[in-house]
Amino acid sequence: MKTYRLPLLLIIIAFAFASSALAQSLFVPTRYSAGVAVIDPFTNQVLTQIPVGTFPIRLAMTPNRLKAFVSNGADGTISVLDTVARTNIATIPVGQRPGESAITPDGGRLFVVHQSGVNRTCPVDIIDTATNQVITTVFIPGHWAKDILFTPDGRSAYIANFSAGEVDVMDTTTYQVTSIPTGAGSRRLCISPAGDRVYVANNNARSVSAIDTATQQLIATIPVGQAPEGIGVTPNNEELYVTNQGDNTVSVIDTTTLTVIATIPTEDHPQRVVFTRNGAEAFVENGYSDTVSAIDTATHTVIATLPTGHNPFEMLISPNGKKLYVANASDTTVTVIDIPSLTVSDTIADVGAHPFEVVVGP
Repeated sequence: MKTYRLPLLLIIIAFAFASSALAQSLFVPTRYSAGVAVIDPFTNQVLTQIPVGTFPIRLAMTPNRLKAFVSNGADGTISVLDTVARTNIATIPVGQRPGESAITPDGGRLFVVHQSGVNRTCPVDIIDTATNQVITTVFIPGHWAKDILFTPDGRSAYIANFSAGEVDVMDTTTYQVTSIPTGAGSRRLCISPAGDRVYVANNNARSVSAIDTATQQLIATIPVGQAPEGIGVTPNNEELYVTNQGDNTVSVIDTTTLTVIATIPTEDHPQRVVFTRNGAEAFVENGYSDTVSAIDTATHTVIATLPTGHNPFEMLISPNGKKLYVANASDTTVTVIDIPSLTVSDTIADVGAHPFEVVVGP
């Protein structure tokens, strides 16, 4: 039998490519530092701070993670980052108070919604991600949009129109808009794994609306707790979790019957919800308690309450599913939670003032 041995150089090259593929960093916009922190998740150290515009609140990454677009809420601009060089390479003027943004599944366009409008209309800026130029601006009713997401095929953008109490559906080819009345204060969106339904938390109506994406019709309005905000679907598409900021609970909705099947007490002011890859646990930040609740999705019970920094706001589960990163929006830290043991494993200091969210980069 012959024995084949790879030359040492090939082994080194293969290892280098494998390491490169696994290497990832975290990008964290910090509102009062006018910067984006880049964090090494292996050492939990801040590698650099990238200067951007004033009051950066949101960051959208292209699918290949080579570019990031930062909404600067106080100066009406979008900063464009080269995520490999970790530099700010362009500034795009847009409308007042840019907020949430999303990039089409093909990576070609950035859609930016605004938390301010003019003459009872609110702009949605569409930007070419290759040229960093505004292609067009589409105006929707009202003066305050809060969230945006795309259907998996990229043909429709769904926008939570907070001030108008509706969800606006934009055709991404024609830019025509269809408005679906939902409930007062339409705030946060999520989409089912198959893309056949969009759900919206109606913050001022104590309800969740379910929309059929094929017909773009409202199919149900589900009463929940007070001031629903965060919303997410379990990976198996069986349940919908909704955080109720006003009464410190999470409503669990059966996605088949579209009825509430459980109400889970949390701590003060629950905000966002994320799930582990297998859906066994859900995590909810409690903004006014400075904690995260870990929920067993099989029993609908809180199995751990973990301390964080001040005002935990956005969370990210690492690509390997082992860590939860929590941006503490009213201090200068990111809390790291070890998911298998449900313990706080680290606190990343000196991230910048008021870190707002955590996004995986290259």
